[in-house]
Amino acid sequence: MNKKLNIVIRTLGVLAAIAAGVFAYLLKGKIETAMIATNFAVTDTEIAAAKEFAPRMAEITAKTTALLTKKRERITELEGNKKDLEADVADKKTKIEGLTANVATLEGERADLTRKRDELTGQLAEANGKKDALAAELKTSQEDLVKEKEKVAVLFTKEQLEAEVAKANKAQENLDKVKNKYAALRNEYRGTIGAQPDPFKFPEDPTVEATTEGVASSFGADTIKTRILVIDPSKGIVCFTAGENDGLKKGEKFEVLQNGVKIGAVSIAATKASSSVAEIHPVSEKDEKEGKSATAGFTRGGEVTLSPFSGKLATR
Repeated sequence: MNKKLNIVIRTLGVLAAIAAGVFAYLLKGKIETAMIATNFAVTDTEIAAAKEFAPRMAEITAKTTALLTKKRERITELEGNKKDLEADVADKKTKIEGLTANVATLEGERADLTRKRDELTGQLAEANGKKDALAAELKTSQEDLVKEKEKVAVLFTKEQLEAEVAKANKAQENLDKVKNKYAALRNEYRGTIGAQPDPFKFPEDPTVEATTEGVASSFGADTIKTRILVIDPSKGIVCFTAGENDGLKKGEKFEVLQNGVKIGAVSIAATKASSSVAEIHPVSEKDEKEGKSATAGFTRGGEVTLSPFSGKLATR
């Protein structure tokens, strides 16, 4: 081997030794750095690494890999829980919005109901006012009626009323006699002339006058339809819905008809514009013995017809 080659080999050997020394030095520095950096793993309860370099590195690698895997699984689980919670929050938000809308609707309905309540309260107050006014009016009317009854109670005696009834019956009998006599004379006259008499001179009924239009104008009894407001059988007093406006006058006497049937007779004791008070005539002794009552046919609210004893109403 020549000198040059020997020098080269020696030089390379020296360089290799230097490089190995440098590498060992650097490696030792890195190991020391690594040991310092991983000292926490020795005291960490989850890793609990060894104090020596090789086993420490092995334990750190194995245990940190397991811990990372476990933590990642936990993170994945928590992310799933987070999505569920976000969905639940979104659902609750939707429900809250719906409830908010319902609250707004209910507030509107409450305002409307409050308005209606106030209106009804006003109407109730008005109705109560009218009721009080009507109650006062009714009380006044009742007091007036009591006064009228007291007046009527002393207007006629039983004997006077019987005398008036007898007079009216006698007048009716006389009228019937006159009409029968007139009918006999008219028939005799018709037989004499051999034809029907002139209806304008000799009408079939002397109480009926023929008109130029051929329609009979009755001179018969005027009648008044009315209703019974009050009936007091104990005092024999009746109150009608007809009054002065209908032609009734104090002192007039009427037969009282219901459905064309006579149910009694009355004398007008007092009148107002649209009402009147009358005393009911007592029944005859015969009817009284048979148990008939003068007020039997009179019922409150019943519709009746008043027909005057005289055949005509007083001048209106």
